Amino acid sequence: MSEALFETTPFLSVARKLGKVKSFSGGYKLVVPVETAEHSNITVLDSGWEALDLSVRDFTEQAEYDWTRIAIPVLISGREEAENRGDKAIIDLAEARYKNAMSALMRQVNKQIVANDSSFTDMGTLNGNLTAGAGGVSTGLLEAVDPGSASGNTMGGLARGLIPGLRNQFESAGGTFAISQLFEIEAKASTVMPAGGDGGRFHLTLASPTAYVSYRNALFTQERYIDATSLDASGVTSLQFSSGVMMPERSMPTAGAAADAINSFMLLNLDGICLYVHDGADFAFTGFENISGYDGRYGRILFMGGLTANHLGSSGLITNAG
Repeated sequence: MSEALFETTPFLSVARKLGKVKSFSGGYKLVVPVETAEHSNITVLDSGWEALDLSVRDFTEQAEYDWTRIAIPVLISGREEAENRGDKAIIDLAEARYKNAMSALMRQVNKQIVANDSSFTDMGTLNGNLTAGAGGVSTGLLEAVDPGSASGNTMGGLARGLIPGLRNQFESAGGTFAISQLFEIEAKASTVMPAGGDGGRFHLTLASPTAYVSYRNALFTQERYIDATSLDASGVTSLQFSSGVMMPERSMPTAGAAADAINSFMLLNLDGICLYVHDGADFAFTGFENISGYDGRYGRILFMGGLTANHLGSSGLITNAG
């Protein structure tokens, strides 16, 4: 059976493969501590006898994120079981239904993460582009605002202000892609790397199909490939960029959008941006059980999680790259 609805889910695939998806066991919110201030002040010692400034301040705040719990059912009627005689035929039917439901759920979760395009917006999104038509929200992690300008977005309920670690890198390509734009974002992001990470700069860069082609054309004979089967079960060819891969993402284009409403590249440091998944609902299948009052059986696939961030300066967004 060929699934005509299949789409790749690069964020979920690469983040899981690299071990960047974290688990949690419960709680009303996903709480992430963030350093937002300096603990104490410096004293200049001209003579050596100056009194030290011992004033201190709280240097951490709590970023709080919502999680969402969703389910998709898998059903088999008694008639279908009877028509598919034999254990093997029933197993094949159940497996086909299960894979179809699992793919649908993963597509919707991935679409919410990338584009804020689902009915379960509580889980968060990367899309913080508030330009009209971009579909972003003020709680989105990547905003289309220069880090040195006033921010309209929040991060886990925290005002971003001008704190470097809370402001993602941003550049508008102005309708024309140049490979130097990627390198500029990478250079700026590398100066504010998150503490405790693996040292990688951009583990994953999501590109709109149009922007992906522009990047590939810019490389010409210097193009370098990574075998995507080692990172993404979809087997889609990916290009190397920074310390990770660049992959095309179908969910990024916005129909009818123009100029900065087009998210072209999302450059992600997955030590600063993390998907948390409940340890009992990580796309977990409950198994089949009888439906009371009906001639059939059903099971459900559960997902419970939320997208969080503790550092955004190490990630970036490029819009309007053609």
